[in-house]
Amino acid sequence: MLEKISVGKSKMPSVGLGLWKLDQPETADIIVNGVKSGYRHLDSAADYGNEIQVGEGIKQTLRQGICRREDLWVTSKLWNTFHRPEHVLP
Repeated sequence: MLEKISVGKSKMPSVGLGLWKLDQPETADIIVNGVKSGYRHLDSAADYGNEIQVGEGIKQTLRQGICRREDLWVTSKLWNTFHRPEHVLP
């Protein structure tokens, strides 16, 4: 899918499936269908409020054998006031 961006020794797809403003009940299915369609980069943010549903979509994708975890890129963003270690989980 299009160009890739070098990240260390890896290559990340330059275009990601945007996960903003998705209906929460449909989010997991949207991710599964997006990955089936060829997306390997999921673009998210903590402020979108759908992290649990995104995780469920990734889990379903892996269980169905659509791709391997090492083939997926998940980018996320933090709001400006949430950059301290106590605000995030690794």
